[in-house]
Amino acid sequence: MALKDHVPKPLRGPIGFGSIGVMILGLVVGYIFVTVGLTLYFGMGDPAEALSGLESLAISGVGLACLGVGYLGWKGFTYFAY
Repeated sequence: MALKDHVPKPLRGPIGFGSIGVMILGLVVGYIFVTVGLTLYFGMGDPAEALSGLESLAISGVGLACLGVGYLGWKGFTYFAY
């Protein structure tokens, strides 16, 4: 049996909409973190001198993790919405 079969039918819609919310939030936060991390890495931001290259790449890594969570939210939406 699939996971979808264990979830009651009235809850599938809200879970699908919650998943799309996770997707949107993950994509927005991930994009912001990746952009800020790369900007600081190349020394174009205001506090660029305060952060090392490794710290800037760590910020970008957190952003990539958030993008991964956004992707999982999309997969959850497509799984429960149909």
